[in-house]
Amino acid sequence: MNNFMIGLKRFFTNKNVVTIILVIVILVVLYFGYSGSIKKQTNPISMPVAAEKINPKTKITEKMITYKNIASSMIDENAIRNRVLILDKYTNVNVTIPQGSLFYEEWLVDEANLPGNWIEQLDYKKGELGYYMDVDVESTLGNNVLPNTYIDIYMKANDENGTVMIGKLMKNIKVLVVHDGSGNNIFDDTSNVGVPAKIGFAVSQDYYMLLTKTEYLNVDMILVPRGSTVPTKDEVIVTSQTLRDYIDAQTITIEEDIIPGEEENNEVVEDNNTENNNQQVVE
Repeated sequence: MNNFMIGLKRFFTNKNVVTIILVIVILVVLYFGYSGSIKKQTNPISMPVAAEKINPKTKITEKMITYKNIASSMIDENAIRNRVLILDKYTNVNVTIPQGSLFYEEWLVDEANLPGNWIEQLDYKKGELGYYMDVDVESTLGNNVLPNTYIDIYMKANDENGTVMIGKLMKNIKVLVVHDGSGNNIFDDTSNVGVPAKIGFAVSQDYYMLLTKTEYLNVDMILVPRGSTVPTKDEVIVTSQTLRDYIDAQTITIEEDIIPGEEENNEVVEDNNTENNNQQVVE
C-alpha cells in the first residue's frame, strides 16, 4: 500500500503529467462550453408569425397569427414573443407584414394611436376638419409644440420673381395631438418623450383645402407659439391674403368630394384661424 501511495504521489508531482491533465480538463471544459453555446443558439423557439399577408392599417386577429420554430440566433431582440402583445393591434400606415414574418414592436400601434384615427375620436367644432401636418424636432421648436396649446402657422416661399416672402398664414391653431413616426402619442410617457413626426389640429374646410394645396408646393411651414413672431433677414413680409393668392395661383382647384366630412355640410364656419388680410403679418 505504501509503495502504491508513493507511486501515485510521484505520478501527480510529475510536471509533465500535471500539464497533460490540465490540458485535458481545459479541452473538456471548452468542448462542453462550446457545445452548450451552439445548442443554445440553434435551439428552436416557438415564435408567433403572420399566418397571412397583413396590409397596412389592419387589425390583427387570431386567424392572422400562427407559430413557427425559429433558431434563437435568428430572432431579433425587437421581435415580439408573446401573441397577447400582437392581438388586436393595428399594422402602421406604412407597414405590410409578409406571410411567415415575425412581428416587431415598431410595426404595430394601438387603435387610438393609428394615424388618422385621432380625427374620429377628438371633439372639435362642427364644420371643421382634422389636418395632419408633417413636422420634426426643428419645426416643433425643439419638441416644444404640445397638445392643447395654440400656435400660429407662418409660410415662407419664393414668389414668381424669386424673392423670398414670409407671412402668417393662420393664427390661433389649437394643437390636438403630436405623434411620432409610428403614430404613437409622443407625450404618453413623459419620462421618455418621443420624436415628433406629425401634429394634428382642426381647421375650416376652406383652410383645409388651402393647407392641402401647400403639400404640393416648395414652401416652408413654420410653427410658432401663439402671438410670437418669426425672425426675418432679407425676406419680404407679406399678408396672409398674399400667401393665399400665391397658393391658389400655383395649384389647381381641389374637388370638394375629396374633402373628408359630411358631403351635405354646406354650413359656413366662422374662421377664427385666419389672419386679417389688411394686417402686416410679421412685426
